[in-house]
Amino acid sequence: MKNQPSGDPAAAARTLLTIVDSAEPPLRVLFGQGFYPMIQQVYADRLKTWADGQDLSAASHG
Repeated sequence: MKNQPSGDPAAAARTLLTIVDSAEPPLRVLFGQGFYPMIQQVYADRLKTWADGQDLSAASHG
């Protein structure tokens, strides 16, 4: 991941308080910029790996 500048701690605190005060808070939140595209790629890679092995998965069922 590219070197990202540090975020504003006050903005992170406000965001955290918004989450805490939410009626239905998300289970997971990525704080900062740049993390979403990185995680999106990681999961796309995992999905491809699982899809590529789908025949093995089915064969293991019997």
